[in-house]
Amino acid sequence: MAKISLINSLIELDLSPNDAEVYAALIAESPCTAGPVIAKTNLHRNIVYTSINHLLEKKLISESLVNGKKQLTTTDPKIFVEGFSYKTDLAKTVSAQIEAMQKTGAQEITIHEGNIEYLNLLTGLIKTLPKKSTKYVLGTGGDIFMKTTMLPIWNKYHDVARGQQLSIKMIGYEPQRGAINPHTTPEGMYDIRYLPANMQNPAGLHIYPAVDTIFNIIYSDDIQPVTAIRIKNKSLTLGYLNLFENLWKQGKK
Repeated sequence: MAKISLINSLIELDLSPNDAEVYAALIAESPCTAGPVIAKTNLHRNIVYTSINHLLEKKLISESLVNGKKQLTTTDPKIFVEGFSYKTDLAKTVSAQIEAMQKTGAQEITIHEGNIEYLNLLTGLIKTLPKKSTKYVLGTGGDIFMKTTMLPIWNKYHDVARGQQLSIKMIGYEPQRGAINPHTTPEGMYDIRYLPANMQNPAGLHIYPAVDTIFNIIYSDDIQPVTAIRIKNKSLTLGYLNLFENLWKQGKK
């Protein structure tokens, strides 16, 4: 069973099934000639010699001449770690190069409905932010939205926000002050200003400049669950951030 597990793992590490079988045999027999490996694997000698050449190329085994015969020896297995570390670094470099080549980046739009999806959307994005980032909230729901959506997810949402040391700048509307302040004041991460009642909007925006993303929030009520439209678009995010900053100047503590 241990041998089968090892061979399966070697295959997952990009060795072919034949190469994995030959390598497992060499681990048990090394140092040795090709003969014991052929006998142990029951593979055709041509297949074994082909796999030996592959393993030599990968530097998983070495070859030396002893008494006129080629001896095969397995090398330090840490070469697996070194090889995949190199691939990881290469993948990061290629990813950065591709990102730099993309002029504006692909726009991404997803729709999320219901409290669980909304919570996962909020917390998932917050976890990707750099520590001590600022999130901007332009407009928020009142009593019904707090009761149906925010309070049921409040603790889990704010546990993640506190973990990221998130700051939240929020613009609400005067009629919502009584519903929002009692819950946000203890959190210590909020800086809130309120606009006059005649400027209310039936939807809200969450703005995340650090990741070029906004959420357009359609508030929940006793019938309709919360709906969030996530848009990743750098220019749109910067435009809404500019709007937020202008409205912030008009708000009152």
